[in-house]
Amino acid sequence: MSLKLLIDDGMQISLGTGIGKYSQYLYEALSRRDDIDVDLISWKPASSSRKSNRFDYLKYVNSGEFYRLAGKYDAVLFTNYAIPYRRLPCKVVCCIPDMVSFLHPDTLPTAYRYYNRAMIRNSVKKSDLVLTISESVKKEIADFFPGYSSKIAYTWLGLYEGIHKDFCPDPYENATLSLLTPQKFFLFVSTIEKRKNVGLVLDAFLKLKEHELAKDYKMVFAGRLGYGGEEFIAKARESKYGNDILFTGYVSDSDLNRLYNEAAAFVFPTVYEGFGFAQIECMSVGLPIILSDIPINREISRDYGLFFDLKDEDSLIRRMIDVVNGDVDRNRLSEIAERYLPDFNWDAIAEQYMNLINIDSVR
Repeated sequence: MSLKLLIDDGMQISLGTGIGKYSQYLYEALSRRDDIDVDLISWKPASSSRKSNRFDYLKYVNSGEFYRLAGKYDAVLFTNYAIPYRRLPCKVVCCIPDMVSFLHPDTLPTAYRYYNRAMIRNSVKKSDLVLTISESVKKEIADFFPGYSSKIAYTWLGLYEGIHKDFCPDPYENATLSLLTPQKFFLFVSTIEKRKNVGLVLDAFLKLKEHELAKDYKMVFAGRLGYGGEEFIAKARESKYGNDILFTGYVSDSDLNRLYNEAAAFVFPTVYEGFGFAQIECMSVGLPIILSDIPINREISRDYGLFFDLKDEDSLIRRMIDVVNGDVDRNRLSEIAERYLPDFNWDAIAEQYMNLINIDSVR
């Protein structure tokens, strides 16, 4: 008898977030299997107010309507860390992608921090199974909730389509990017926010530009503005190298693919991460990645990464200089990537999900 599973994306697919992509790709991978009957609820925010949308979402998943819907399934997987407060008539599985609100609360807006903590506490205590996306986060959840460690498990995430090696359409759709010369720019792709440690990259690049060999290099920040983003733009504009620092906002898949293929290196300075998709995207095209030496980055990138100490800005600059000087062996990185990329296959990940969810699920 097939497992009947409902996936609830918590409004993330329509927002285009990492959790949204994870929800969509997991659903598609599970749909390819013969031993599961899977459906997906893809929530669409009703207004521009995130606070209002969260309230409406919680109101619905705690409603009698949703309770009756859940009763048609063996299990419901909530991919965005929040589950109903009321007990559902089926197995409840929740994915908690990170613990940033507990470990780095200062990087989040106050209201969202408290909301996130409350939802995670409820999910850990009331879920039948708590899933997360890395061994590092599994340990963090267990450290905060030791009494529930036996029901916490993890699987890595898979590589998304869109980043393809050596596939670079011409020209860039974003006219700003036409200023770039291949192999003469560093790349950062993510939300431009304090949590992602954008300030460290900006400071390091400004110092790097004082070196003669780096005078022709640019820095590209690709991604929407988040908490504190305007401060970074202002600082860049006020510097004497403002013309060499590009904030692109959202970029198309085509432009993003070309950026990955033509950058000299990706800079990934995050103070905290649940997984870090950029790591495997860089592997897929053989792009060097300079990244903070934190547990999750060591877990995913292993010896592919060029690590630096978050407490030592000069160590980041030294890594950037290594790239400028041509001291990074791209052929060696490509060989390492070939060994690691099979770990991030969505069909294999779907198999892991089935093994975890299917235990005692089928009625």
